[in-house]
Amino acid sequence: MMKSLKLVASAAPVLAAMTLLPVLSFAADSHSCASEEPTAQSYTWNFSREAAGILKDLRADAVHAEAHAATLQSMASANQVSWEAHASELSRIKYEINDMGAKLCRLETIRRVVSPWEQQAIDRSVPEIRLLADNATDALNYLNQHQGEFWEPTYVKYTDNLYNESHQLNQSVRNFEEYAKARSKELKLQKSLEIKAGA
Repeated sequence: MMKSLKLVASAAPVLAAMTLLPVLSFAADSHSCASEEPTAQSYTWNFSREAAGILKDLRADAVHAEAHAATLQSMASANQVSWEAHASELSRIKYEINDMGAKLCRLETIRRVVSPWEQQAIDRSVPEIRLLADNATDALNYLNQHQGEFWEPTYVKYTDNLYNESHQLNQSVRNFEEYAKARSKELKLQKSLEIKAGA
């Protein structure tokens, strides 16, 4: 199960107050995501359109996480940056990860009624977000134990991983979106030219 990061405001050291709580669930634990009973609207709802919108929002979260991870990378190479600044960037990444988790929960709930490309995008996103959360957890643990040692290779590796994984998630979802656009265009051309599928 993926872990979510929670920042608790405190006058004492901020990082000591950061805790990790299991919040999200994935395909293996889909019963943890709250699902509702079908309604009359459920039978006419465009789940595929909803999934496409959620995936777009998921990619926006990944873009924001990538930007904060890039800031962390640059701060890790500068000795003069305070640990509070690092904690602030990590809390922003935590926020994006939590938001992604809520979106994934909804996507997992509607997965069986969306298009094949959306199912693949959901399945690809799950491990990518899990890796992102794991590295955020590792970075927080390091920061809690080694305040002020941001240039150490271990911490630099965590910040690099956060950047690479958020970038990978962004690109992965973008590629699925591009595929969907190309496929839709192809189907429209087939229809307008009256070409049978497979011809």
